[in-house]
Amino acid sequence: AEGTPYKIGFCAAITGPGSSLGVPERNTAEMLAEQYADGVTGPDGVHHALEVIMYDTESNPDTASSVASRLITEDEVDVLVCGTLSGNSMAIMPIATENEIPLISMASARAIIEDPESGETRKWIFKTPQENLHSGEWQALYLEAQGITNVCDLYENTGYGQDCLANTTKALEAKGIEVTYTDTFERSDTEFPQMAGVQGSGCEVIIVGAIPPGASMVTVAARETMPNVPVIQGHGVCNQTYIDLAGAAAEEVVFPCGRLMIADLLPDSDPQKAVLQKYAKEYTEYTDGEPLSTFGGHGWDAMMWAIEGLESLEEGQDLAARRASVRDYVENNIVDWPG
Repeated sequence: AEGTPYKIGFCAAITGPGSSLGVPERNTAEMLAEQYADGVTGPDGVHHALEVIMYDTESNPDTASSVASRLITEDEVDVLVCGTLSGNSMAIMPIATENEIPLISMASARAIIEDPESGETRKWIFKTPQENLHSGEWQALYLEAQGITNVCDLYENTGYGQDCLANTTKALEAKGIEVTYTDTFERSDTEFPQMAGVQGSGCEVIIVGAIPPGASMVTVAARETMPNVPVIQGHGVCNQTYIDLAGAAAEEVVFPCGRLMIADLLPDSDPQKAVLQKYAKEYTEYTDGEPLSTFGGHGWDAMMWAIEGLESLEEGQDLAARRASVRDYVENNIVDWPG
């Protein structure tokens, strides 16, 4: 039997400053749309066509909220996979909440899924990446093992950068490591007068909370100014773009990253290994050899959560009921899920 067609609304930073993250997310969504071109079949045996409707957020919160509204009200999608960047995801979050549609973000800030003031979980909102606190905890463990006692923190002037600063500081202070100097920069900056403040502080390590291109450019500036001071990045640089833009300055930079980038090095007992190797093979073939990016992995997880949610539906529900059912599926069934 043929049932109601299903729609996934997808939006990512395909252009703009976040494109090094958004393009592999877009590529991954297109790959999965092709893999599921024949649609999905529900538990009741009814077949459903599956359409993935895509828009570019242009790395802009206003554009992100606009295309999300269009996907919800005009395209009438069942679920949103949207938001490459934390700021863009925060712009979409209240729209999804108001319209009671599940939003699966591909960005990292905790505030996307939890109100920072009340601590309440946002009912309709999910996200796939590690949080900046997770990244900060690994940074703190590494620095503690190196015997580091004080650091500087430079962060991009975005929601992501501010969330990095807050959570990295929290993790470092828990290990007794002092943050002696902080400063911010714009994602598009190519010159960094902030290095004078870093030098004056006498800190032992520079921690950076940013994505390319800013993350790369600040690395170059740090190497030129203080070649012997180690640079520690967050998990926003887990792609080839960071290395390409930073060049030789990227050598010896340390940062926490998802397992996708080293899938072949994992023990066979790792529950993610088979999933990661399969994705790596399929993505490389689909894109004719584009380098892997952890951000494409975030997109794969988000799309698969949406697809699994749609596969769980039985025929006969209206749009509002389908949206609520997909939300409940992700809430209750995505547990110990190897992505």
